[in-house]
Amino acid sequence: MILKNSYLGLIVFLLPLSFIIGTAVTETFLFLSILLFIFINREKNFYIDIKIIFLFVFALYVALNSYFLITDQYGKDLKLSSYLYFRFILFSLSIFFLCTRLDQGKHKVFHMLFSFVISVLLFDAIFQFFYGINILGFVVDTSGRVSSFFQDELILGSFLVKLLPIFMWSLFFFKINLKNNFLLLIIFFSLYFISIYISGGRTSFFLLLFLIFSFLILIKNIRLILSYSLLILIIFAICIKFFNLGSVDTSHRIFTKTFEQMTEFNSVTENSDKDKMKSIELLKGIRIFSDDHEGHIKLALKLFSENKIFGIGPKGFRHYCRQVNYDPDYGICSTHPHNTIIQIISELGLVGLIFYFFALTFILFHLLNLVRKNFFNDDCLAFYSITLGLLVNLFPFIPSGNFFNNWISIVLYYNFGIYLFSYKKCILK
Repeated sequence: MILKNSYLGLIVFLLPLSFIIGTAVTETFLFLSILLFIFINREKNFYIDIKIIFLFVFALYVALNSYFLITDQYGKDLKLSSYLYFRFILFSLSIFFLCTRLDQGKHKVFHMLFSFVISVLLFDAIFQFFYGINILGFVVDTSGRVSSFFQDELILGSFLVKLLPIFMWSLFFFKINLKNNFLLLIIFFSLYFISIYISGGRTSFFLLLFLIFSFLILIKNIRLILSYSLLILIIFAICIKFFNLGSVDTSHRIFTKTFEQMTEFNSVTENSDKDKMKSIELLKGIRIFSDDHEGHIKLALKLFSENKIFGIGPKGFRHYCRQVNYDPDYGICSTHPHNTIIQIISELGLVGLIFYFFALTFILFHLLNLVRKNFFNDDCLAFYSITLGLLVNLFPFIPSGNFFNNWISIVLYYNFGIYLFSYKKCILK
């Protein structure tokens, strides 16, 4: 049994890191973790409570919604992943099972392995930023974004920011001595923050700031470490801008380009004198993130208006865009609406929105309730960390990836599996 648990532990803890190699490897790890979990528990009852039932009902809704709403030849290949959406709930259960077994022995080797692989990624990303090429010869993307081992998949920032709460959780789960590792953790977090910044992902950078300030508020044990790390990030950002260091101009993409896309700054300044440039007219054309993002949202809301109760089906936004050859009469097409809540309401309708708000309300209620009661032992600090992980994955107010994308779903349900365990340790103990 110990050997079987070790195999499960190795597979599951390496699973999020397998994204670095490729999604095919990740899918294989997902499948193996579920099979191993079922095999080990074949003579036992699975852990089932109202949260798990809620997720299985949501998975059933996704499958039925796809079956009835995606019906023509344009969406045949989109349906299978919806029918198999329940696999992510089984994956969450395998994560929960792993944590219950590891908690008995506190196998810190998994934390060390996790930290080592992430550290290699951080060093490689920073190397690529300064030299324009990483240790395997992958060059910086033409858009000016550092991607490290991910090559043309520009997900480095998103990957790191979504793994940050998991790493923070592991510090408390494995009871890592923060004082004895004070300097090492400052170095690690500094490199972590810097890597997210140089990735050029604006959503990732915003979520990083959200996480840092949330951790500072909720977890006093880590405040000094994060404060020093944040200060190092600020100094780094100022230095590379002032001395024009690095192979790309990260600050231009994150700050200048964002401002230009959200306003009509360029169009005004090109044909206006200095007085007009300083006027309120600069902010006259405020957009929702950018022209493209605003166009995606407009199209998604139009599609929602055609079926408000059930939406247009999972991945229905892409399905519709295929039907019109990505050239709609209204709005702008893409593979997804680039915003979680907009995607849910357009593809799953008001029913899907109820699922989303119920989950978000449940998560926030238990977080705030524990904070109000001043529960700050290691188990609850771990719970706070992984709760923030769920909030990052479900954050509604900024651009996001495809909610039904496999790697995004895997990270979300990986977090949820840990959440189940920490919920039981902190709240139900």
